[in-house]
Amino acid sequence: EKAPTIGTEYTITIVSDNYQDIVTKAVAQDAETPVIIPDGLAPAEDGNWYYYKDGQIATEISGLAANEYGWFKVTNGKVDFDYTGLAANENGWFKVANGKVDFDYTGLAANEYGWGYVSDGQVDFNCNGPVNSAHGWWYVSGGRVDDTYTGLVANAYGWWYVENGAINFNYNSLAANEYGWWKIDGGKVNLDRKSTRLN
Repeated sequence: EKAPTIGTEYTITIVSDNYQDIVTKAVAQDAETPVIIPDGLAPAEDGNWYYYKDGQIATEISGLAANEYGWFKVTNGKVDFDYTGLAANENGWFKVANGKVDFDYTGLAANEYGWGYVSDGQVDFNCNGPVNSAHGWWYVSGGRVDDTYTGLVANAYGWWYVENGAINFNYNSLAANEYGWWKIDGGKVNLDRKSTRLN
């Protein structure tokens, strides 16, 4: 006996000993194949992406999760394509743009804990010193913008006067560090003019 051909109409006769035989027509259709969803990220019929565990949406999962398309920000089991900021997993903190980790990004990025310096998509906790960004020049200590710092800091371009974490390019006065007092012009230490401390 061969299997019915999908889409073909067949006549079915149901024979009964106690009742009149029934004759009906039916069209063969494909049987529902159960969908097996592997653990991890996968798209759903509603158009969203979810993190699945044991075939169910894992609402307890929040953080970063990876699949063959990249790393994504997951909130309560759902990929959050609206999220832009910093997010963490067991590998560190990363810059996320529109729900996906941006491994090409270098600069400053923020989340609810503050601003951090990101290099190649990952927060660089070894970064110390002034950093230029789209948001201006900021003093970074241990990978994080220190908006409480006021004083002098150095980078490859010289020594700079930092006020509340940002280089103050309008500062024209004196400032001290462990090496003495210095004349500051436009936020930069004028190395030709070391000052004498005034009491």
